Amino acid sequence: MNKLKNFLEKYENGYLFPYSRLVWITASMVLVFAILIFTLKYFWTSIPNSRKDVHITKEEIRRDKVILEEDLEKYEECTKAAYDQQVDSLKKMTPKSEWNKLFRFEDAIEYVKVQRYQPGYYDYWSGYTSEGYFYDDYEKVNVKRKVDNDTAYPVLLKRTFENQMIDSAHFCEKMRIVNLYLELHKRVPASDASDLMSEQFAYWVSWSSDEFERSDVARIHQWMDRVEGKKIVLGKDNKLSDGKRTVLEVYSKFIRKFQTDSVSENRMAHVDKTLDYLKANGYKKPNANFNILSKVLESNLSDDDMEVALNDYFENKLFKKKAVNPDQDFSKYMNLFKSKVDIREFEQAMEEQERKVQLAQTKEYLIYAFLGILQVIIILVLFSMHRTMREKA
Repeated sequence: MNKLKNFLEKYENGYLFPYSRLVWITASMVLVFAILIFTLKYFWTSIPNSRKDVHITKEEIRRDKVILEEDLEKYEECTKAAYDQQVDSLKKMTPKSEWNKLFRFEDAIEYVKVQRYQPGYYDYWSGYTSEGYFYDDYEKVNVKRKVDNDTAYPVLLKRTFENQMIDSAHFCEKMRIVNLYLELHKRVPASDASDLMSEQFAYWVSWSSDEFERSDVARIHQWMDRVEGKKIVLGKDNKLSDGKRTVLEVYSKFIRKFQTDSVSENRMAHVDKTLDYLKANGYKKPNANFNILSKVLESNLSDDDMEVALNDYFENKLFKKKAVNPDQDFSKYMNLFKSKVDIREFEQAMEEQERKVQLAQTKEYLIYAFLGILQVIIILVLFSMHRTMREKA
């Protein structure tokens, strides 16, 4: 017991008293500063937030849509004059297409409701008498029926707006549609414009998301030009330079990806990088190259994983230089990479679950340790008070 007493007295004289005053003064200053900061923050956050003024513009009433101030300038630029100018540009790009004959009359058969009379009769043998009566009947009539011209551009534009549920006065949305058609027609021969518009373009644009923009189509043009080594011509029967597929088949596959999904800038950058790799490593088969680009564009790998996959495959030369089907080899590699990613993500999920359990246990142990230290401090303070009182006594 004496040894413990001597140890505690030595500890108090050697460590507690020489530093306790400075420590407590510093701690007090920190606490006072913290109290001041949090008091100011408390009063600042106690002030209710003021709401911005609300005013409804004529444009919002016309559209039945809220337009924030930061977007108002964009809508102010969308005027009927600007829209008409875009339509005129589309008309100039399609000189052989129909813009005037919006309908035609076709022979048709209609059934018209008519009223007929059935006369009565008398049965001599039975003496039964039937009275005459009127009844409804239908008779076939040849008529001329007014039918929309499915190849007329004004008709196709109108249908697109209806499918997109765009009001006639919403010029920003209408201009986005016309912009898409302008970009789609850039590589189309005038002789094929009407057929492609009615058979392909109108469907792509009519059933696309609001995020499908003219810049997306321009990006597809850029990719296809780089693979072919020249500007593509989007004719009905034009084939790739290797003759494997038509240009329209490849083009529509890219379009469908942008049509309904939002493609991130990072993913498009990976496609650009893949094109660089293909060129640097001597990939000269257009059809195979387009399949590789499609695989990159459509893959559900994260952008970070995609970057690793591309770097490993091309920089580590995991491909066969003279492969017969380089696109199939790349597809197999990407499938392997995806499978391994799935395994690693499952392992990560299990480790994360274990980490959370350990974190909770560690937190619990820290609380116990803190309480233990607090008890020791209280004991040391009591020892100091006891010694002081004893010395004064």
